[in-house]
Amino acid sequence: MKKRYYMIGNAHLDPVWMWRWQEGCAEAKATVRSALDRMKEYPDFKFVCSSASIYEWIEETAPEMFEEIKERIKEGRWIVVGGWWVQPDCNLPSGEGFARQSLYSQRYFKEKLGVTAKVGYCVDSFGHNRMIPQILRRSGMEDYIFMRPAPHENPLDYNLFLWESPDGSQVTTIRIPDPYCFNFEDEEKLDARLNFLADHHKDGEDSTLCLYGVGNHGGGPTIRNIETTIAYRKAHPETELIFADPKEYFDAVDKSVLPVHTDDLQHHASGCYAATSKIKTAIRKCETRLLAAEKYTVLAGSIAGVPYPTAKLENAWKNVLFLHFHDIAGGCAIGSSYDDSIEFAGEALSTAAKVENRALQAISWKIDTRDREKGLPIVIFNPHAFAVTADVTVNKQWDTITDSNGVSVPCQHVVSETHACYRRCDTLFRAEIPALGYVTYYAKEAPAAENKDSE
Repeated sequence: MKKRYYMIGNAHLDPVWMWRWQEGCAEAKATVRSALDRMKEYPDFKFVCSSASIYEWIEETAPEMFEEIKERIKEGRWIVVGGWWVQPDCNLPSGEGFARQSLYSQRYFKEKLGVTAKVGYCVDSFGHNRMIPQILRRSGMEDYIFMRPAPHENPLDYNLFLWESPDGSQVTTIRIPDPYCFNFEDEEKLDARLNFLADHHKDGEDSTLCLYGVGNHGGGPTIRNIETTIAYRKAHPETELIFADPKEYFDAVDKSVLPVHTDDLQHHASGCYAATSKIKTAIRKCETRLLAAEKYTVLAGSIAGVPYPTAKLENAWKNVLFLHFHDIAGGCAIGSSYDDSIEFAGEALSTAAKVENRALQAISWKIDTRDREKGLPIVIFNPHAFAVTADVTVNKQWDTITDSNGVSVPCQHVVSETHACYRRCDTLFRAEIPALGYVTYYAKEAPAAENKDSE
């Protein structure tokens, strides 16, 4: 039987790494131009490209090339993979963050290109949590390609397997050997690579993937890569080299005989998970605050007719999804890129704060607080799906705090950051706030006589 290699032309475009995002954008344009030119020269050449952020860059900065991509997709020669905004770190983002990676990206691919990604593709992440199969399947992807951890870091007995999440979701998964972009200049080097791939895959399969091209800073398959491949398959009829969509490979796999893996895929570069804590903190703040703002806006829409700011929130989420990129979140990029990253996070956090404030202002004005005998109303909101007990600080000095039933709750005066100006304290008390809701407390000053006696 012929040994079959599915030749996957790609570029592994790192939008940020040893360069800032502006340079990544420029390189994306150059790479896309190169891939489109190769398609004009070689009728059976196919190119694989992940990351919706790359496509959006092309759409915004080179619309004529974007139209070319759409035509090549219709021909089946330009292959959309990944289904995520970037190739993210696959441990650090929240569950909601992963859901948004799929939501915005697959929606973008469908609306702009008329397709969605069918193959998950995150070759350079440093590890992969076991919930990935569930996320992929619920996002329309049935297969997954990764590279790390390598065999010396996690010596599995297989490199082709069914990966299963706790809910039973499975994706056909292949671990490719380093590198994800193999650049060869002659048949001898290509032959050595094919033999290496055959040795790497100890699963008894008669076919596998060969990812080739110039990568990291872009580039993609070269003329030499393509012509060497064509020459090799003419000289070696016993070996089948196919310019392919990775889905072709996965569809040909006999899944009934594959082993099942039910754990995480770890570890590579573990130190990355303790680096650049500032950006890791910023990412989590963005995720939680944007989600809270969305929840409050939905409530405000129901209670007060506040319109949902779809475009603002989508733009903010895209900033956060970009920060999930494995070299940003993992702390592996150059220092100046983190100045940019903080700006991305700042824009997202500012949007979240503005959207949230508009929603809470609208909701709070619909709450009946007209009974002035109760005191000054303090409305406290909780965006979580569970009740919360929290210490609340009010920016004024009060003598009594009561709940909505008029029952006093313990409170105390604490040093205020306005003390230098007002020479007074804030008031601290503990509040009980229901899930996905709000509660009203009331604040009062002691009667004037009591204040005078206390002096």
